[in-house]
Amino acid sequence: MSAHATLTAIEQEARAFCRLRFTDAASYLEAKDAHCKRVDRLVRELRREIGMPEMLSLGTGRRSFGGRSFSVELRMPRARKAG
Repeated sequence: MSAHATLTAIEQEARAFCRLRFTDAASYLEAKDAHCKRVDRLVRELRREIGMPEMLSLGTGRRSFGGRSFSVELRMPRARKAG
């Protein structure tokens, strides 16, 4: 699937869930769990298609991805001089 097709699938899933009508709490919870699993799967697929590494943390330190190594650093605003 392409990224556009995946986004369309996510939109369709959301619309389908909104159209559902429930008669009791048990059926709602069951449908909600299934819906969340499908959307989660589609979002993971979309991340893979657009090239964002799934488990890349933005914490500070050295990282490597795709054979490239880089450093994530915290930038703090410069302190103003007391004056």
